[in-house]
Amino acid sequence: MNVLAIDTSVGVSVAILRSNGELTQSPTVDHGMQGELTAELISQVVAESGLEISDITDVVVGVGPGPFTGLRVGLVTAAVFAHARNIPIHGICSLDAIAFDYTKPCVVVTDARRKELYWARYEDKRIGEPQVSKPEDLLAQFPDSDFVGPGAQLYPDFISGKVSELKAGSLARLFASGTAQLVDVSPMYLRKPDAVEPTTRKSVL
Repeated sequence: MNVLAIDTSVGVSVAILRSNGELTQSPTVDHGMQGELTAELISQVVAESGLEISDITDVVVGVGPGPFTGLRVGLVTAAVFAHARNIPIHGICSLDAIAFDYTKPCVVVTDARRKELYWARYEDKRIGEPQVSKPEDLLAQFPDSDFVGPGAQLYPDFISGKVSELKAGSLARLFASGTAQLVDVSPMYLRKPDAVEPTTRKSVL
């Protein structure tokens, strides 16, 4: 099994986990470059892995939670790749990858913007569904928890924990472990996108 993993919920990360356990992974690129870099990073990682496109047997994609546009890029790219190759595609909550690396009970947090955090709680596996909250509310709910993830130091007055990148390689390893909580390949937005259709027409006069 040679797994291509893609996550664009927090920047862009692409990885290939070979059947022999060898991992090839791109550096994580910050938010805002998903559309420009995702396909390029896939080509780069495939070449560096020593595999051919035809050697990929499975696609794993992080389904978020994350911002609307960036998250959609990864899901569409993964779906198109899997469809073109006629291979299975598997969805995993992106936060699960960070908890898998941390290995201890924790609350994983990533940036939801608007002075909020996406989060999920873990004890061996995810407890409940991911949510979005203000950092002060999250601290009040879990005052003694370990906070970990890209959002762990964004609001140090309330949340102070271990900053950890969200890596596609961790998604691939989680999937290969056979312990992943697989979910539908559809985006976890948790709230409505910022862009909305206008309710009235603008005058052109």
